Amino acid sequence: MPTRLSAFFAVISGILLIFAVSFAESDGTENGDITPVPGISYSPLKQVVPGPGLPEGLDIRGANNNLDLVRYRNRFYFAFRTAPTHFASRAVRFIILTSEDSERWEIENIIHIGRDMREPRFLVYKGRLFFYYFSAGKNPWTFSPQHIWVSEYKGPGRWTEHQKIWKPGYVVWRAKVHKNVAIMSTYAARGVRETKGEKPSELTLLKSEDGIVWKPFDPKLPVQVYGAGEADFEFDADGNLYTVVRNESGATKICKAPASNIADWECTTSPIKYDSPLMFKHKGEIYLIARRNISGVYYRDVRLLRGGIETLYLMGRYWVTRKRTAMYRYDTGKMEIEWLFDFPSRGDTSFPALVRLNDDQYLLYNYSSPIDGPDYCWVAGQLTGTRIYSTIITFHK
Repeated sequence: MPTRLSAFFAVISGILLIFAVSFAESDGTENGDITPVPGISYSPLKQVVPGPGLPEGLDIRGANNNLDLVRYRNRFYFAFRTAPTHFASRAVRFIILTSEDSERWEIENIIHIGRDMREPRFLVYKGRLFFYYFSAGKNPWTFSPQHIWVSEYKGPGRWTEHQKIWKPGYVVWRAKVHKNVAIMSTYAARGVRETKGEKPSELTLLKSEDGIVWKPFDPKLPVQVYGAGEADFEFDADGNLYTVVRNESGATKICKAPASNIADWECTTSPIKYDSPLMFKHKGEIYLIARRNISGVYYRDVRLLRGGIETLYLMGRYWVTRKRTAMYRYDTGKMEIEWLFDFPSRGDTSFPALVRLNDDQYLLYNYSSPIDGPDYCWVAGQLTGTRIYSTIITFHK
C-alpha cells in the first residue's frame, strides 16, 4: 500500500508540474504557422482522423498517432494506431484503410492482439505490398518491444498470416528500397535508455530479397550506440548513406557512410533531438521531417548529474516542454541539420508519413494534439488525445 500511495502522489505531482510548465520557455519560434522558406509551401491542413472521409461506425479512440501511408497499384493505403492514450494498452488497434483519392476511405483491415502495437510500416517491393509493425507489452509505464511482424497484401481485405521477422526485442523504424534492394532500419530496445555498461543499443540496417527474410545489410553491422533508437536514412546520387539517429541518452547522431563501405559510419553529434525522423530526397537535396523541441536543445551538460540520473533529468525535462513537427534540410557537406519551418502542430505530435504525388508535390500525413487547442507540453498532449492531419508540400521551380 505505501508503494501505491507513493506512486499516486508521484502521478499527481507530475500532473501539476506538467500544467505548470506547459507554457514554459521557448526559443522564440513557438508559432506553428511560420511562413515556409522561399521555394517550399504547404496547403492548409485537413483533419483526417477523426474525419468526414472515414467509414461510418469506425471505432476511433482518443489517441490516434503512429501511422504510415503508401500508394500501391493506384490506390492509397493508410494505417494508424488508435488507443485510449499514447501509452500501452490492451485496447490498441491498427486500422488499415484504402482509398482511390485519399479523401474517402474504406476499411482494409483491423488488427487487435490484446497488447500494444506500434510503428506501422508499409513497403512496396517487387510489385508486392508488405505491412510491418512491432508488438509490445500491456503496461503503460514500460517500453517493452516483443517482436517485429510482417503481413503481405493478397487482395482487397486479404492479408497473409502475420509472421515474426528478425530478432525478438527489436523495433522496426523505416523500410524503403534502394537499387532494387529492400532496406530496413531497426534498433534493439534494451539499450535505448542506457548510458554505459555492456549493452548499448544495436542500431542496424537490414536487407531482404523477398520482404520476409531479413539479414544485416553488411556483416560489420550493427552499429553499437548508447541510447540509439529511431534512425532514418537516405542515399545520395553516388550511393553514399546519410542517417539521423534519435538518442535518448545524449546528443543526436548525424552520420554518413561511403557507398564503398556502408558499415563505416562517421558520426557527428547535435544537442538537438530529432524524434520520429523521416528523410526524403528531392532533386539532389535531402530533407528531414521530425519533432522539434521549441525550448531549444535536448542534450545539456548537467555537470552535477551523471549516468542514469542525467538521462532521467533530460528525459523528464523533454516531457514537460512544448513540441512542433518541423521541416529541415540535411546539409550533407557540413553534416548539419538546418531548420526551415514548422507545420501547424502542438502537444503530442510528429509521426510523419510521405507519398510523392508528382515531380514537385508530396502528400504528408502527421498526427498532433488539436491544432486549434491548448498549446500543451508533450506529455500533457500524450494524455489528452491526438488527431491525424494531412497537407500537401509543394517545391516551387
